[in-house]
Amino acid sequence: MSTVSNRKKKLINTLKFFAAYLVAAWTFLQFVDWVLNRYHISPHWVDILLWFFIGISPSLLIYLYHQERLNKRVIKLREKIFIPLNIFLLIIALYFGFGNSDLGATTKNISYENEIGEIETKTITKEEFRIGIPIYGFKQIDKDSTTDWMRYGIGKLLYEDLLQNKNLSPEFEYITSTTTKIREASLFYDFYVDGSYQKVGDEIKITTHIRKANNGKSIKKQTFTGPDFMKLLDDISVFITSEAGLVENHNNLNYIDLPINEFISNSLPALEAYVNYDYRKAYDIDKYFALAYLEEAKRNTLYNRGKLETQDIIDKAFSLKNKLPLQKQLEIYIQRSLAYERYDEAEKQVKLQLEVDPTNEFYNRVLFAIYGETKNTEGFMAAAEKLFNDDANSFSGLNLAEAAMVNGEENQIIEAVNKYEVIQPAISAIKIEPLILKGDIKKARSVFEEYKLSNPNNSNRNRAYDSIFNYLKDNKPKIDDLKQFTGIYRSQNNELLLEFWIKDNRLIRFVKNQTMDIMIPAGPDALGGGFIQNGTFYGKLIKDNNGKIIGLHNYQFNWNNTIDRFHWKLDDHILAANEAYENQDLKAADSLYKIAFKYNPKHSYLKNISEHINYITSKNIDSIQLQNEKFAGTYGSRKFWIEDNKLFYKRKGEETELVKVELLPISENRYIDLTRLGTIMEFAEDPSGKLASKAYSYVVGKELRFEWEFVNNEEVVNYFLKDD
Repeated sequence: MSTVSNRKKKLINTLKFFAAYLVAAWTFLQFVDWVLNRYHISPHWVDILLWFFIGISPSLLIYLYHQERLNKRVIKLREKIFIPLNIFLLIIALYFGFGNSDLGATTKNISYENEIGEIETKTITKEEFRIGIPIYGFKQIDKDSTTDWMRYGIGKLLYEDLLQNKNLSPEFEYITSTTTKIREASLFYDFYVDGSYQKVGDEIKITTHIRKANNGKSIKKQTFTGPDFMKLLDDISVFITSEAGLVENHNNLNYIDLPINEFISNSLPALEAYVNYDYRKAYDIDKYFALAYLEEAKRNTLYNRGKLETQDIIDKAFSLKNKLPLQKQLEIYIQRSLAYERYDEAEKQVKLQLEVDPTNEFYNRVLFAIYGETKNTEGFMAAAEKLFNDDANSFSGLNLAEAAMVNGEENQIIEAVNKYEVIQPAISAIKIEPLILKGDIKKARSVFEEYKLSNPNNSNRNRAYDSIFNYLKDNKPKIDDLKQFTGIYRSQNNELLLEFWIKDNRLIRFVKNQTMDIMIPAGPDALGGGFIQNGTFYGKLIKDNNGKIIGLHNYQFNWNNTIDRFHWKLDDHILAANEAYENQDLKAADSLYKIAFKYNPKHSYLKNISEHINYITSKNIDSIQLQNEKFAGTYGSRKFWIEDNKLFYKRKGEETELVKVELLPISENRYIDLTRLGTIMEFAEDPSGKLASKAYSYVVGKELRFEWEFVNNEEVVNYFLKDD
C-alpha cells in the first residue's frame, strides 16, 4: 500500500513540476519572440526553442519521476541509453529541420549609388522573412463590358501596390478558376487572395477574400464600396497587409506606401489598356504613365523588336521615374543600361537589386540573359537554384528545370517533380524533356500521352512533341546529328538573334535577351523542345540546292496561336562584314559584304547593305540630306522625319504599329533599315503628282521562293500618298 501511495505521490509531483516547466517554457518563448521582433532577429529561433522544449520532454519526465534516485547518481542502463539517444535524435531533427534556415537578422543593409553619384544605404527585410501573397482574378457579379477588364485588373494593380512593402512577396496570376487557384497556391503558400466585384450606379463594390490555400475556404473577407476605383484598391491593400499578419508598429520595418494613383494612372481607359498588356495604348492615353513606358521597354528588349524604339521608350520612362516607387526606378536604370547595350553596367545593377529582391522575376530574367550572352551555364544553374530555394513557385521551378537540363542535371529535376506531383499531378509534364535527355523515350512518351488525355484543349502546344516522338520512334540521335544546327541565326523581322552550340553532348539554344534552353532532335534537319505548360518550339533548317544551310524556319506554339518566323544563318563571312560595319570601317565592310553575298546569294539583304555603303560614299552629305528632306512627311499611317540629320520611319495605324527605324538610302528613292532585313522602302511619284511610299518584302516561301514582292490589296494596304 505504501508503495502504491509513494508512486502516486511521485506521479503527482512529476506532473506538478512538468506543468511548471511548460508554463516557464511558454513564458520564455513569449519573451524570446518579443526580443526577436524588437531587434529584427530570425523568428526561426522561436520554432527551434519550441521543438527543443517539446523534444526534451521525454527525458525530462524520466528525470522528474526518478529525480530522488538520479540526484544520488544512481542511473540505470535504460536511462543511460534513452536520455542521450533522445538528445542526439533531437539535435539531428533540429539540424535537418532548420539547418538551411537563416538564423541571423531579418533585415540587411543595402548600399547603392544614386543618380548623382552619392552612396545611399537602406535597410530592407530579407526575402526569407517576407510573407508570400498570391493574388488571383476577381469574379464579375453582373455582366458589364465597361468593367470586364477589372476581373484581372484588380489583382494586377493590387500586386503593383503591394510590391512597395518589402515585408511582403506578392504574386499575381491571370487565374479565375477556383480549382486552379487552389492547385497553384497550395504548392507553396498558406493562403491566397481573390474576390468579386460589381458596378452599382456610379459606385464600384469590391468584396475581397483571403482564402486558405489548400481548400479555398474564406478566412477573412471585407467589402469596399465607393466611386473612386483607385482609392478602393489602396484600402484593399491595407486590408490584405493587416490580415496577412503584418500589423506595422514602431518595432516593424516600415516602407513608403505611395497612393496607387500617384505612381500608376488615374485614367481608367489607360489602366484597362495596361492590364490587357497594351502598354502603347496606355501611355498614348496618359502621357505620364511611367509604368507603361517601363513595361513596354521591357517587352521590346525581351523580344528584340528594335533598339532605337526601345531607347526612345525607356528614355521617356527615365524622365518620369520620380513618379515611381524606388524599386521601379531601379528597374528603369537596369532597363536603360540594357537598351543601350551597357551589359556590364546592367549586370552590376541587377546583382545589387537581387540582394534586395532575390526572387524578382525581372531581375532574374536579366541575369539569366546575361549568363546566356557569356555562355555561363554554371552561373545559370547556381542562380536558378538560389532563386528556387528562396522562392519555390512556377517561374523559379521552370527556370531551375531549364538550367538543370542545360547542365546535364536532368535527374535533379525529375526527382523534384516526383516530389511535387503528389500534390499537383499537372506538373508531371515537366519531366518529358528531362526523360528524353536521359534516353528514357518510352517513359517520356507515356507522360506525354497522359498529359494529352488530361489537357485536350492544348493540342497546339503539343505539336512540337508530336514531331519529336514521331522522329525518335525510329531514330536514335547522335551528337554528330546536332552539329549542323550550331551557329548564329538572325531574324528577318526584327533584331532577334538565336545561337546554338553543343556542350556535353547536348544542343543548347540562347535567345538574345532571354535565356538558355535545350533543343531535342525532331527530324533529320529539325529540332524542338520547350515546356508544354508554357509554350513549345519547332525549328526546321532551310538549305539551298547544294545543301548549304541558309536559315532556320522557327515556330513557337502557344496555347491558341502559332508564331512563324524565318531566321538567316550567319556564317563567318557575314559576321566579319557586320563587325566591320558596326565599327564604321565602311571600305572594309563593303568588301566583306560582297564576299559574304558571294557565299550566301540567297541573303539578299547583304547586297542591299553593300549598295547603301556604295551610295553614301559616292554622294556628298548635302545631297543625301536634301533627298531625305524631300521624302520626310506623313503618308497615311506612315511617318518619315529628320532627326540628327538622319531619316527615320515609323508606321502607326489602328491595327498595326511598327518600331522606329533609321532608313538608309541605297538609291535616289529606295531605303533599307537594319531592323527588318526583309524590307525595302520606295518613294515614287503617283499619277496624281503626289509622292507615294510603298514597301517591298523579301519572301522566303515554303517552296524556297526567295524574291522581293510588292503586295497592295484589300487585305494589305501598302501604298500611301503623302499628306498635304
